[in-house]
Amino acid sequence: MSEFDNLYICPNCDYVDSISDDNNLVCGKCKFEGCFVARHINEGVRKFWIQKEETLADWRFENRFLNMIKFHGIEDKNLNKMFIKSVKELFKLMMDNKINLQDLFPKYARDFEKTYGKRNRGWDNKKKKKHDAKRKKKVKTKSMWKQKRTSLRGILYEGAFNKLCDKHHLFENIKIPIRYYDKQLEDYEYYEPDFWFNYNGVQIPVEFKTFEKGKMLKNKFIKGLNQSRKYGHLSSLYGKNPNKYSAVILCSPEERLFSCAVVDDKIKQI
Repeated sequence: MSEFDNLYICPNCDYVDSISDDNNLVCGKCKFEGCFVARHINEGVRKFWIQKEETLADWRFENRFLNMIKFHGIEDKNLNKMFIKSVKELFKLMMDNKINLQDLFPKYARDFEKTYGKRNRGWDNKKKKKHDAKRKKKVKTKSMWKQKRTSLRGILYEGAFNKLCDKHHLFENIKIPIRYYDKQLEDYEYYEPDFWFNYNGVQIPVEFKTFEKGKMLKNKFIKGLNQSRKYGHLSSLYGKNPNKYSAVILCSPEERLFSCAVVDDKIKQI
């Protein structure tokens, strides 16, 4: 099967079907009107990470990240404790579903560029892309296979945890990108956290990030925190996040480590 097969995927029910001239990316199963052009995930890479998840040890909570931010945490300690408790429950669900990984790990990814046109997503930016392009010219020892399985790791695990969020009452999946008006650009843009954490009437955007073995380090965390803070400010525009909170989940599938926290703008001081 090729990577692009003229398919669409429904974010509401995960239904996949062929794109026709008259369906306008409307789901043929549940009639959801916000479907995406689908991109097939390399099956070899998918099997690689499923086998890793099936055979490696249990996930363990890592305190390194919390120690790093302990003087810059939010004042609402109960909120942070509830978030950490809930994330631990998500990873427990992951361990409990080892026999269902074929259903849990997605076979298709959403193609944002083909669906919406030009769109920056996640932690991407022009400076980073230029840096990556230069780095690719210099680094010739890293195999194409390793590059592919590394780039797809985040998509596979994010997709799996999106499904697990449906099983937890405090997490909520985000079906389509959220539209907002950018005053600097004087135009409408989109943003999309990985999911919401809903607690006591507050809706907090969550950024989910996976790391290679040995890469759960402070300088790597900071990049994710910057993106998380952007989502915190944007989500406050809708009145459900007045304190502009945001949250991060950080994990290394090969090391079986994860950590998390709710943060606010004090995190910029680290």
